[in-house]
Amino acid sequence: MLKFSSRTEVNKEFKLTDLYKQMSATKEARKEGTSISKVILKNVLSPNTLYCDADKLIKEIYVFEIIVDTQMIPETFIKELDASIKLHTLFYVRYDDVEASMISYKASTEKGKYHITNWETSRDIDVPICNSVPEFYKFILSRFYKYPPFEAESVDAYVKRNSKLSKLDFQISKTESAIAFSTQSKKKFEYNARLKEYKSEREILLRSDNNG
Repeated sequence: MLKFSSRTEVNKEFKLTDLYKQMSATKEARKEGTSISKVILKNVLSPNTLYCDADKLIKEIYVFEIIVDTQMIPETFIKELDASIKLHTLFYVRYDDVEASMISYKASTEKGKYHITNWETSRDIDVPICNSVPEFYKFILSRFYKYPPFEAESVDAYVKRNSKLSKLDFQISKTESAIAFSTQSKKKFEYNARLKEYKSEREILLRSDNNG
């Protein structure tokens, strides 16, 4: 779990029944709730708790810890809880000594798309010094994304660039497979030309002097 400043700690535990009302929980979410023993708001990252600059788009970040009785991520429950919260959120799911995390960037480009990590041994991870709430959020997102952010890059630009890079990675992999299995010289030539374009576009997106 990311180790934020003690100033951000809240450690407020919620009753599941209260959350069900807030969420207007579906049967599926309530069913998943039977495996949840605790829902705790661990941290609130805001200009007041971080002593940093405010931002209109990303005003605050809530960090939740959900403790479960079985090694299963209650995805529906988390999605419905997240939908009932207007601010940006990070969810940690803990089972014994392992944990997984889940997040969705609440902007038009990625709204409703969730990123989930694999289960791993629980440990404290130090957080770098940041000058604004968006910088903290960008660091959090970097834990879920393949490519790291650029220093001057906005959160929205970072999300969009990673989305483009993910698509290019898929296209490159698919095209390389097509080249390997193709027996026609003309097709191989077309595939190689397309592959060159994809790789060139990826290189541009990986250069900070062309982004940010």
